[in-house]
Amino acid sequence: MKDNNAHEENQTENSLRHTPDAVVAQLEAAAVKLYGQKKLGRARGYLEQLVVMRPENAKYWALLGVIWRRQKQRGAALKCLKRAAELDPTDFNTLVNLGETLVEVGQVPAGVELLRAVFDEGFDPSKSPEEQDEMTIRSGAMLEFIQKSLRAYVDSEKDEAQA
Repeated sequence: MKDNNAHEENQTENSLRHTPDAVVAQLEAAAVKLYGQKKLGRARGYLEQLVVMRPENAKYWALLGVIWRRQKQRGAALKCLKRAAELDPTDFNTLVNLGETLVEVGQVPAGVELLRAVFDEGFDPSKSPEEQDEMTIRSGAMLEFIQKSLRAYVDSEKDEAQA
């Protein structure tokens, strides 16, 4: 029975991968529209279909990861964002979302390393902070937040030890 179910799932996935591009485009447009309307559950449903239909499309994995993250499902978000980053390691938006999610799930060193890489790649020393691109600003802000949080924690530990 188990083998039969797995076989049926594989057949279904193979069929979905042959979905015509026009249908995929319609589903994508609907998912993006629903996301914009903050109808995250419905948008997620379409995106879950899209990642089966087009498993090599980083954009679908990234948006699905963002939706999972917004729904506080960080484990699912992490899986999707990692897949998106594997498929397109040049998408700084995905990398920042992945870095932030890594920090949120307690993988702080990995998250900081990724955020720092995005910041270093995008930072232009000839520009003022407000003139930097959005992902550089966002990664820098998250790094600053982490640094301040760590300092506050260390200071509170020192205060406790001295009391």
